[in-house]
Amino acid sequence: MKKITLLSALFAILSLTTFAADGGKKSDDVNKVPYFVLRQFESEFVDAKDMTWTVNENFEKVDFTVENVKMSAYYDTNGKYIGHTEAVTYNILPTHAKKQIAREYEGFHVKELIRFQYAETSSSPLTRLATSNVGEDEVYLLTIYKADKETTLRISPTSAVEVLSKN
Repeated sequence: MKKITLLSALFAILSLTTFAADGGKKSDDVNKVPYFVLRQFESEFVDAKDMTWTVNENFEKVDFTVENVKMSAYYDTNGKYIGHTEAVTYNILPTHAKKQIAREYEGFHVKELIRFQYAETSSSPLTRLATSNVGEDEVYLLTIYKADKETTLRISPTSAVEVLSKN
């Protein structure tokens, strides 16, 4: 369980950087993306705009917008679609989770909330990093703050709330 938590924290950090402030011009690795991945992305996200690709040794990621919603899609090193993230509003969280967060983090404010939606049949290591329960097809990553404290929480669709990082 400790290993899943640590790996989930790593994935949360990767996901949260998707929406971090851009301190300069982004580089685009589109020339490094295999043709079939580009075609797969274009067929899955027909209305995508402002795409920026990032390729590294672990995965391929594309940041984009659909109807003014910031999103990112992830593909494993074999080009298989893993899932996507999108910025969402706090009211989308399960009621039980919102009550628990309000009780345990009184006075904290929402910095950002991201939903990771898994591909239907993904068995990617990156997917396994983010989930600890079989059958979960999405997870929420919530960053909250109070004064100089910041906490990132992982919330499952079943309302389980887990701390990923604190500072």
